[in-house]
Amino acid sequence: MNKKQIIQDELNKLNNSKASAEIEANTRLLRAREIPEFCKVDNDYRKLLLELAKLPPEDKKNARLEKELATLKKRRLEMLKKHGISASALEPKYSCKKCGDTGYVDNAMCECLKTKVQKALIKQSGLNNKLNFDFSKSDEKILAENPLLNKAYRFARKYCDNFPNNKEPNLVFYGEVGTGKTFLLECIANELISKLFYVVFTTAYDISKTMIKAFNSPFAERDTILSPLFESDLLIIDDLGTEPLYHESTLSNLFTLINERQRNNLALIVSTNLTPQQIDERYGNRIKSRLFNQRITVTIPFKSRDLRLK
Repeated sequence: MNKKQIIQDELNKLNNSKASAEIEANTRLLRAREIPEFCKVDNDYRKLLLELAKLPPEDKKNARLEKELATLKKRRLEMLKKHGISASALEPKYSCKKCGDTGYVDNAMCECLKTKVQKALIKQSGLNNKLNFDFSKSDEKILAENPLLNKAYRFARKYCDNFPNNKEPNLVFYGEVGTGKTFLLECIANELISKLFYVVFTTAYDISKTMIKAFNSPFAERDTILSPLFESDLLIIDDLGTEPLYHESTLSNLFTLINERQRNNLALIVSTNLTPQQIDERYGNRIKSRLFNQRITVTIPFKSRDLRLK
């Protein structure tokens, strides 16, 4: 699913919840209306509401009818209480009182829908088991000891603040194991998902598996399998260079993915333990030239002792 489909899916779930709450409330109202004396008062109340709705605001009858309506409303509540029914029982019990399960307040997305969309984006992103890291959990002491890492961290914050309008939307993090690359990738992913961007966080190994699965599936299913890689606002590929190299298919699939995202101006971040020279040797110049295209890519080296040991 793309981001638009994810939002619509969560909105549909919310609207189904709204409909269920209203059906349940209406069922309770119908049961209450089986009481003759309540039914009569409720009918009078409804007729008066309808009459008021038809009158223009300046009509002199409004004041008198509103007074009658208040009296009927009071009698209606007294009748419910008499028969052991609370007034709130006839009102829909929405999961969100702020938006009434519509998903929007004053044409802006309600916090309840935002939360649901964020959870769906996280599930779709592949970050389910990688929620430990965000910018707030950065160790300032380690950053202070490592100027290169500190510079990368500050740049990543600025990248998120400007997203998706960065002049250079693509990043390549390279350096040895344990130097903070994956930590920073997860910080970026979580920050952008919190802003409702569609981020897919995956590994080079999983991309290889996904591409093979897609091309071994019926043609009608391929778009569903591949759309997260090709349509997400940001694709993060961790550990490029650790995947098995089924030479022609791996290189062709990786080139197609990188090329299509660049052609459609969709952001890509790659981390690797390989140097640019090693990437050239492993993947060839076509892929290297696209990954390190200085017009649209910022290359960030990571150098330090293994931070995991610290």
